[in-house]
Amino acid sequence: MMKKIILFFIFLCFIFSSMLFAQSPEEIYRKANMSYENADYEKAASLYEDLLEMDMVSPEVFYNLGNSFFKTKQIGRAIVNYERALRLAPRDRDIGLNLKLARSMAVDKIEIPERGFIVKLVLFPYDIMNVDELTAAISLIFLAIILILIFSIFFIGKRSSFFYSAGALAVLLVIFSIFLVSKLRSEIFTRHAVIISKKVDVKSGPKKDYLLQFTLHEGTRLRIVEERQGWYEIDLSKDLKGWLPKDSVEVI
Repeated sequence: MMKKIILFFIFLCFIFSSMLFAQSPEEIYRKANMSYENADYEKAASLYEDLLEMDMVSPEVFYNLGNSFFKTKQIGRAIVNYERALRLAPRDRDIGLNLKLARSMAVDKIEIPERGFIVKLVLFPYDIMNVDELTAAISLIFLAIILILIFSIFFIGKRSSFFYSAGALAVLLVIFSIFLVSKLRSEIFTRHAVIISKKVDVKSGPKKDYLLQFTLHEGTRLRIVEERQGWYEIDLSKDLKGWLPKDSVEVI
């Protein structure tokens, strides 16, 4: 009798799990949005995370997840997801404003040097374009150069004009290539993280008994230098370096 009860219980679990996984991403997204509108922010966050586990990655999902964490006062996790959303949609004003608001609530105020007007102007394409868009722009510029050079073969009288145009595009190609390499280095090859613990002591080495260097709080953004035995070596500036537990941060 007991064996039949156990088998029946297993069968019910199987049916329940099948129903759960049978939900489409659209249905989960709808339920997540509904949970958020009903102020059930923890459930909304859980559903948005389910979507990410299903590889349904989009700026909207990251943004909504960030909002859910913000509502539950998890500022660190909110910043992480706003950062992820902004990487995918760098021109989205709402994401940028919410990220700025969340950062303003962090306890530690790490000064970021303000860019001058000329620097902002030069880096404008870098700031408003993501990796895929920069890659597409480089491909189009390269194709345009090839087409101009081909046309110059048939229109000998205007060859100098074609060469000037190709030269200008070549300069643009180099600039956009530098932007792409820089963005890849910043977003992919360099790991940044945000502290998600309320408070964490930064040590001089990867163990608790090492000397205390300084203390950081939730929401602080940092660069990961090295990983060792469950600890990260982190770098905030040339004067602020140390080690902290891996589980105290979340990688962007």
